[in-house]
Amino acid sequence: MTRDELLRKLREALKTEESAVTIYARHLSAIITRSGLSAEAISSIKKTLEALIQENKRHKQVLTSVIQEIEGESIDVY
Repeated sequence: MTRDELLRKLREALKTEESAVTIYARHLSAIITRSGLSAEAISSIKKTLEALIQENKRHKQVLTSVIQEIEGESIDVY
């Protein structure tokens, strides 16, 4: 795999993480406002989705750091 191929794959992964955060946030809003679930169930779901959102943000930061590090190198990765 060349450096450019690796960077392309990492950027695709970064876009996926960004999309996931948006999707999780939308689901969280929909669950809270329209579900008819008990307050306890909503609380549990909300905590789970918030944890997913935080992990996605962390993963996004890791991907950004890796991309920046690779962009500073001039070698191909095999």
